Amino acid sequence: MYHDNLKSNREQLLGPSVLLAIVILFYWKLVLTHQYTWLETPDMANLVLPWLQFQAGEWHWHGFPLWDPNSWFGQPLFGQAQPGSAYPLNWLLFLAPLKNGWLRESSLNWYFVLMRALAALTAYAFARDLGRSRLASILAGCVYALGGYVAFTRAPQMVNGAVWTPLVFLYLLRAQRGERPWASALLSGFFLGFGWLAGHHQMNLFVSIAAVSLWIWLCIRGGKIDWAMARLAAGSLLIAVLASGFQTLPMAEYGRLAVRWSGPPDPLRFDQTVPYTVHEEYALKPLGLLGIAIPGVDIGSAQGANPYVGIVAFTLALLGAILAWRQRPVRWLAALSLSGILFSLGPNSLLHGVLYALVPLVEKARVPGAGTVVFAVGLAPLVAFGVDALCVPASFEWSRRFGWVLGGLAGVLALLSLVLYAFKIASGLGDDRIMITALAAALASGVLAAWRAGAISAREGAVAAVGLVLFELANVSGYSFPNRNDPAGNRYLAPLSQHSDLADFVRGHEMAARVAYDDTLIPYNIGDWYGIEAVNAYTAGVLTNIWDMDLFSDRGRRFFGVKYYFGKTPPSPDFKEVFTGRSGLKVFENAAAYPRVWSVHAATSVPAISGIRPKMDDPAFDPRHAALLTEAALTEAAPPNLGGCGSDDDDIQMPQHMPSYVRIDAHLGCRGMVILTDPYFPGWRAYVDGKRAPIIEVYGGVRGVVVEAGDHLVEMRYRPWSVLLGALMTLAAALLTLAVNFRLTARAESYADVRTHADDRTCR
Repeated sequence: MYHDNLKSNREQLLGPSVLLAIVILFYWKLVLTHQYTWLETPDMANLVLPWLQFQAGEWHWHGFPLWDPNSWFGQPLFGQAQPGSAYPLNWLLFLAPLKNGWLRESSLNWYFVLMRALAALTAYAFARDLGRSRLASILAGCVYALGGYVAFTRAPQMVNGAVWTPLVFLYLLRAQRGERPWASALLSGFFLGFGWLAGHHQMNLFVSIAAVSLWIWLCIRGGKIDWAMARLAAGSLLIAVLASGFQTLPMAEYGRLAVRWSGPPDPLRFDQTVPYTVHEEYALKPLGLLGIAIPGVDIGSAQGANPYVGIVAFTLALLGAILAWRQRPVRWLAALSLSGILFSLGPNSLLHGVLYALVPLVEKARVPGAGTVVFAVGLAPLVAFGVDALCVPASFEWSRRFGWVLGGLAGVLALLSLVLYAFKIASGLGDDRIMITALAAALASGVLAAWRAGAISAREGAVAAVGLVLFELANVSGYSFPNRNDPAGNRYLAPLSQHSDLADFVRGHEMAARVAYDDTLIPYNIGDWYGIEAVNAYTAGVLTNIWDMDLFSDRGRRFFGVKYYFGKTPPSPDFKEVFTGRSGLKVFENAAAYPRVWSVHAATSVPAISGIRPKMDDPAFDPRHAALLTEAALTEAAPPNLGGCGSDDDDIQMPQHMPSYVRIDAHLGCRGMVILTDPYFPGWRAYVDGKRAPIIEVYGGVRGVVVEAGDHLVEMRYRPWSVLLGALMTLAAALLTLAVNFRLTARAESYADVRTHADDRTCR
């Protein structure tokens, strides 16, 4: 018995082990050499890598990063979502050993590869659960993880959610089949919600729409409502909402209080609709449909949402859909895949326009091309169905037809390549990799012919299919990784190592000093990268109250304590040159900058927030002597009159300014208000001598705390209810899902056809 169990376990691990080895070897450039990188793009180098570095630094300093003080005067990490702070698998990267305080390139490369490996394993599990053979399921995992959306989307906050998408539909279809329906429904919802923790709303929104649509279809099949299925759907979606809470709750809080750059020149507030012209720009071009099978086709500006899987995988998916059409899961997978690719076409698809107009938040997801993730999750299992269907003699006729089509396509593409080469014609169909498709089509046609003739077994044919698919994908996925020995391909990462001396100069003179910089000369987020409090940054959004303040004038820079500027020339005469770095950039100092904290003993109010900016622009108004706030803020905080004694005898110091904690030592001659020019945002709590004190929004967007006369310790801590409540929601979803899975019996009603198993076939 022991040996039988051991053998069974080995057989179960065989497929995942082979798949893991394939993915690692597929990305040999990243993990088996030290010559290539996946980070050499503007977004990765300038935005994502500094985010990851900042969070890794915080984890190694034994802090849980909640607030980022190094961009736009300070922003919530969880609220921005894209830093991926709520994603547990990112925490493993942050805890990886650092090298001289920096994330290791090897850790980042393994992180990239292992995320794809995990995506391959979930797709493999999906195919196996649909009754596919081991070899066919391995091929499904390869197609999902090494092609399409997962392979061509480098941003981790966008792709990490797609890792779990196959499990959403795996357990959804299990619930439909009646296999432990409640346990399966809750698991489907949990993985749907867990995907949201990755950070970006876009891909997860599209997957959620697909899952909800399938649930609705299952509930109303046959023209009447299946109430048992409806209860399963409601439970699944409730768990999804709870599981996503760790990320979605802070994101919703931030979204209402921030402006976002979505395409138009000016940032948009949450209640403003993203224009459809932006969606048109980031949709998959109709010509991009050829990119499903032909490498190098112009897909448009869809930000990596490339649908490419190769001619062999696409042919097998078509065969799978045709030959196994009688099976309901196959029809649903085909519908998912078709809907995903149609949605990706944006303005060329009625589907996208209707959803944009009617479904909440779709207008916020400005890249319709990301819908290719739904295309991929439906197509990958169909590839497995295609491989297994070829094991049945009844498929001979269809394999013959497709063999002839593949052979003809190979000839046409080869002739086209010859013509383009001979006459030196530039083609929008792609580059010389058209010949890769021609070669793969010819070889696939030959494999089908050999299988029909009995020259090779079905198992050998399946192995050949895996090899051909990997051959095609390797000519696209990872194909463009730049070699570090090629200067032309290393434009974005190189600047990150050029300005350490500027950061060291600032830290050596004043730890809490704010820095502005010329972002045409320093394109990356130098604040997060070097751990200095930079003002401007390359981010998707900024807090609305801060954006509405005067940020870019001389008066505004003085108010916010912007003491240093990095660039070649000073932004104003107030800044004087004090240091020149080895890159040629200079540090300019503004001696007139206000301190980060000060005290006032008078307050001026205006009726509404619209009156703040004109008052601040008035040269006669001195913010160093009077707080400025709205009548609403006065009513809410209800501070009594300030002392009015003047601030000459006050002594205000800030010995500690950490990301989520600020300490201020205050000596006041009479009752006054301590001002800190950090953003006012929910979740910050103030304590005066250990007792809670209200934080008042002053000057339209920064913090003030009323303090009595004498010596006092003023502390501010960032403890956002949105993150704490969201964490409890996610934890509750996990515990409830686990409890149901362990305690419910396996007996349940059956809602679907009996599965067709392929394990007894020769493709095994």
